[in-house]
Amino acid sequence: MFIKLHKLTIGYTAPVVSAIDAVLHEGEFVCLVGRNGSGKSTLLKTIAGIISPLSGEIIFDEEKSNSVGMVLTQVPELQNTTVFELISYGRLPYLNLFAKLKSTDIEAVNHAIDMVGIGELRDRKTCELSDGERQKAMIAHTLAKCTDVLLLDEPSAFLDYPSKHELMQLLLSLAHDNHKSIILSTHDLDLVNHYADRIWEITSDHRLVEQASTTPV
Repeated sequence: MFIKLHKLTIGYTAPVVSAIDAVLHEGEFVCLVGRNGSGKSTLLKTIAGIISPLSGEIIFDEEKSNSVGMVLTQVPELQNTTVFELISYGRLPYLNLFAKLKSTDIEAVNHAIDMVGIGELRDRKTCELSDGERQKAMIAHTLAKCTDVLLLDEPSAFLDYPSKHELMQLLLSLAHDNHKSIILSTHDLDLVNHYADRIWEITSDHRLVEQASTTPV
């Protein structure tokens, strides 16, 4: 699956970034950088369909716009909820009126847990998780929806340095080994240069430009 941004202009009432032409390919890990307020979050929300573009279009190669998932930065406040239960909530769009998990739903949840590598956390309460573990749980929650595209808005902002590296390694693996297409916005330029397949930068003159490719580890 790929996503093509064609002459896309984004914003709420006034343009924030204009005339975006870019392509996100299958199995690619792209990092989105730019100063605060440059439009990174607006771009991710536009791709996710949360807000509408001001002009231009977002083209999906297989008419699979429902296969785009935005990973929440914060875990919802759910008392006595286990990690397995949190991830299973990603299956809600597929459930019937009685919201009972079917075998296919349980399989999707277990597959998401395996992809993220958090089997040891499945029975833990979400309130007991570290910040890094919460991020992994929320990524698995989105993967349980069987999304092909993951969008993450500053997920490493509150993580310590080792956890930031672990998160970037996980996302790179999900892209390359599980053929997910991933865009992550971040200010951690040292991590971007170390892990990203490509870098999209929103410049001070409200354009999106692609920086030179890096070689991920």
